[in-house]
Amino acid sequence: MATRKVGFLHNRTKASFQLHYAAFVSRLHDFIEEEDVVIVEKWAGDHLGKTLQEHAKDLVKQGMDVMVAAGGPQTALAAQKATKKIPIVFTPVTDPVGLKLVRSLDEPKGNLTGIAGMTSELDVTRLQLLRELLGSDSATIGVLINKNRPGVKDHLKKLGAAASTIGVGLANMVVESLADINAAFKSFKGDEPDAFLVTADSLFNDLRKKVVQFPKKKPAIYQWREFAEAGGLMSFGPDIIEAYKKTGEYVGHILNGDKPWNLPVSLPDRFELVINLRVALADKINIPASLLSRAEFVHSRLRT
Repeated sequence: MATRKVGFLHNRTKASFQLHYAAFVSRLHDFIEEEDVVIVEKWAGDHLGKTLQEHAKDLVKQGMDVMVAAGGPQTALAAQKATKKIPIVFTPVTDPVGLKLVRSLDEPKGNLTGIAGMTSELDVTRLQLLRELLGSDSATIGVLINKNRPGVKDHLKKLGAAASTIGVGLANMVVESLADINAAFKSFKGDEPDAFLVTADSLFNDLRKKVVQFPKKKPAIYQWREFAEAGGLMSFGPDIIEAYKKTGEYVGHILNGDKPWNLPVSLPDRFELVINLRVALADKINIPASLLSRAEFVHSRLRT
């Protein structure tokens, strides 16, 4: 069997997504023998002078049999722009139909398919969980959001409408770098919000070990359990490692002859509320019984 080439394009750093990448590779090798496939990696976070688009074009020039667009919508859109012929598997992406990556979840058409991440879609639920934790209808919640995420203005409007419904105020913190995050938290000058929602985005996942240190003594919720394991208070979302495994499965099917338009976009079927009890205890945050009864728990790490 001829060696096939898989391009793996990610908008962040391998250091932060090493476990995710390993999960993808392991699952891919369940379908294709290791010696029969070469994976060409492109990590935009490791090459800050190059754009995602340049990385995507480079993979196309190298003649990939399949491309993986990982890390969110920015990567998927860059890959889509680079080629209309090479099969592309994206993971995880919020609203791939709305972004016009696929025609529908059941019938993708075109050369793209993949994993719909249910990431940003769950930010309203995360906001509601914070409201449940605070038990107050006069609270203010800080919303950390990446200014470069597609649809950011509409997303903030949606969060604002949800906040009005549940009776909390929002303090939006629109950022694009670690320096911006630091400045946003310092700008409160001792008058911080009562809690923080760190919205779904690969920027924050890439920086998660640093991001969880900012909400000092204040409750915060994040997108994936990796944040709680890194010292954040709680998270709500799908299992992101499973999404990367599923991506490996999709690539394996395509290399074995399936067409991307015959592979429906996958949706997560399990969501987990994860609470770090050590952080709750150390920060003297009372977790109501209504949340404790639904949560999984991690004890592994405190913020340092």
